[in-house]
Amino acid sequence: MWDVTSAIKPPRACFLDFPIGCPAGKPHMAELQRQILTAVLRQAPNFTGEWSIHMLPFQWNDDGSRDWEDELKEIYRRGLGTVQAHVLDHSARGESLIGKEREIAIRCNC
Repeated sequence: MWDVTSAIKPPRACFLDFPIGCPAGKPHMAELQRQILTAVLRQAPNFTGEWSIHMLPFQWNDDGSRDWEDELKEIYRRGLGTVQAHVLDHSARGESLIGKEREIAIRCNC
């Protein structure tokens, strides 16, 4: 989410063009995760100025494709139906999610 990171303007950031939820690499790939974290730490002396973002040289797919974007969109599309079903369920019981999202999510594990 380069756009979000650049809009927030953190003092220092390393950008990894991986799916949301995988900020340090692919799940269950400890060696890749170590390589990514090592690359982040090695960037520390290279930050200059008020804010900057450094792109890390890792790719999700070996061939450089961005197929993961379509997979992620499909996951969110399917998940939206689940969220809508929970909202309808709570509405049918006379509950409003507004202002109580965290409480209801914990209570009903939705």
